[in-house]
Amino acid sequence: MSSPSGSRKPKSLSVSRNLSLRFATVLVAGFVLLQIVVTLAMLLPSQVYQRQAANLPPPDQVRAMAFTLEAIDPKLQPAALATFDDSLFQVRVEKELPAVTAEKTGHLSGQRRAYLAALADRPVLLWRDDAIIHRPLGDRPGPQNFIDPTRLAVGLRDGRWLLIDSRPSVIVQRYMRSRAYAGMVLGTFVLLALAIAVRQTTRPLVQLSRRIRTFAAELDAPDLPQEGAQELRDLSAAFNEMKGRIRGLVAERTRLLAAVAHDMRTYLTRLRLRTEFIDDLGHRQRAINDIAEMHDLLEDTLLFAQQEAMPAPTRERIDLAEDITRLVEIRTEIGDALTLDLAGSPLIVESDPVALRRIVTNLVDNGLRYGDRVRIDVAPVGTSIRVMIEDDGPGVPEQALSRLGRPFERLDPSRDRDTGGAGLGLAIVLALAERNAIEVGFENAEAGGLRVMLIFASPLQSCLSDRPEAS
Repeated sequence: MSSPSGSRKPKSLSVSRNLSLRFATVLVAGFVLLQIVVTLAMLLPSQVYQRQAANLPPPDQVRAMAFTLEAIDPKLQPAALATFDDSLFQVRVEKELPAVTAEKTGHLSGQRRAYLAALADRPVLLWRDDAIIHRPLGDRPGPQNFIDPTRLAVGLRDGRWLLIDSRPSVIVQRYMRSRAYAGMVLGTFVLLALAIAVRQTTRPLVQLSRRIRTFAAELDAPDLPQEGAQELRDLSAAFNEMKGRIRGLVAERTRLLAAVAHDMRTYLTRLRLRTEFIDDLGHRQRAINDIAEMHDLLEDTLLFAQQEAMPAPTRERIDLAEDITRLVEIRTEIGDALTLDLAGSPLIVESDPVALRRIVTNLVDNGLRYGDRVRIDVAPVGTSIRVMIEDDGPGVPEQALSRLGRPFERLDPSRDRDTGGAGLGLAIVLALAERNAIEVGFENAEAGGLRVMLIFASPLQSCLSDRPEAS
């Protein structure tokens, strides 16, 4: 079955297709990239870190700390320890050495040798737990020591131990924690503000696409409001100007065709009267048939051309089963071979009643032109209602199904000009169906005839589809 006319493809939410998502992705990616760059910059060794390996004080400073603690009054040692504390490490004195993880070969070896050289007369221990964060970074100094600190223990003369922990002081930790919380809150507000700004920026584009889609089905759609950024204002003004020109061209074309049709009707009427003076009955009837066909061609051409210039149709809630039943009864009374299969009643749809009758009439006429009988089947399918119109004619070649409905195009050899018509019947059907949100599809029936499928959305689905799209 060919793709229904007037159907919309489902919208994709991929980043490459949605402008709002694209903007948001760029902003979030930039924010994350900035944080990664800052983190890497902090992880790279700096001059401060090179002087203070593993965030610990240099060996000479450690030796001065040990000598100072041994020389001053024990009552003054707490104050001295407070002065020793740095933003990158903490200093304390313990009576007993804490549990020490055995140093592995190669880990901290260079640093330990430097401390042993400066404190040759004292026991020195240097260790850490070797958490996973140190595996990719190795022994390089940096903020990773805040998470997996390196510890230095230096023995004092009185048997106690001077312990230096490569973690920031309590004051610095509180400061860093408050800054981290403030950064998270501020970053959240910034992202929300950026999201609102992106939404406000892309909203005019969403409205523009919606109006363009409306204009494709309705030429008298209102002009776009010129709002938003200057570029969007210029785009809206250019679209309004283009829309006015297109609307003028279509109206001029319709007026031209209407004038031509009016004049042609006059000439056709004269020709019809003059056929009465043809003595040969056979020639007279053929001339009458030609004039009638020319009249129908003019009417169909004018109707097809007027579809684009006509205002949007007024849809009404109608009982599809009742309307089609009445149409079948009328056509049956005049001798047309129609059968109707109806699954339940009522079957309520929203459509223009006149357009609906014209669509079904054209499809029935098309089926009877190429076949002997036409079967109409009306049934609900899910949330939609399906009308199937099938004839018993020769059908259409599979490769030509996609060309059905093109104006003035006829399919050979099975549907040739000998059967009459100008190739506008199905084109009018597609034009009327598109304006009334009816999906149309063509396929060959199992018995060989042409099958046309009309899909009507339920009134609830129609209301949902007519709502403005989310911006």
